[in-house]
Order: sequence, then C-alpha cells, then structure tokens
Amino acid sequence: MSIQSPPTLLELAGCSLLSDKSRAILDLEDLPIELFPPLFVEAFSRGHTEVLKKMVQTWPFTCLPLGALMRKPQLEMLQVALDGLDMLLGQQDRPR
Repeated sequence: MSIQSPPTLLELAGCSLLSDKSRAILDLEDLPIELFPPLFVEAFSRGHTEVLKKMVQTWPFTCLPLGALMRKPQLEMLQVALDGLDMLLGQQDRPR
C-alpha cells in the first residue's frame, strides 16, 4: 500500500483557478509570473482551450516551450496554442 502525498498549495491554487474559466481568464493579467508555467501545463493537459489561448496571449516570458508538451501530443490543444499565438501577432500593442 503506497501513501500518496497531499497536493501542494500551487496545485490546489491551479485547480481552483481553472475550475472557473471566466475568472481564470480575467485573473491572468494579475497572475504572478511564477505561476504561469505550471498553470499552462495544467490547462494544456486538462483541455481548457479558452484559458490556454488567453495564456498564450499573455505569456510573460520570451520563450513559449510548446516542445516540452509534445511527449503526449494533443493536436487540438496544440492548435489552440497556435491560434493564441496568431491572435497575439495580430494585436497592435502587445501587453507584455
């Protein structure tokens, strides 16, 4: 019998934020940048398409590591991420 460790505070915060799609999208502008990578992976793996697209548009780093997500390729989610990039490139003023 194995003992499973309880979820971390970061995991609980990510699940809570992703449970309300509207709130997640609105809160991205105020989200600390250290929360972006784990939340991005969580949104990608759980199929939160609208949150993922908005995360790509507000990504605070110079590199968006989509290659790391290719271990379990999900074509629909990759298309959503690329759509987010396309929308970002179409914006006149980029927020970050």
